[in-house]
Amino acid sequence: MKKASHILLVCLITLSLTSACGKKYECPMGDPDIVGARCIDGTTSDAAGSGACSSHGGVDYWLCCCE
Repeated sequence: MKKASHILLVCLITLSLTSACGKKYECPMGDPDIVGARCIDGTTSDAAGSGACSSHGGVDYWLCCCE
């Protein structure tokens, strides 16, 4: 329950910061809602699988989408 509350809080905080899918939050690899990645060099990628951020130092964390 604590994790769900944290995810909801992150979604609410990011609600005004992004658009379209748009409300992205950090999530674990394997989550079915992965929509992209934040690369180690600070860039973002829409890739959600193997090879994501391959030319940007690798994946720092995965991004999921709040609906």
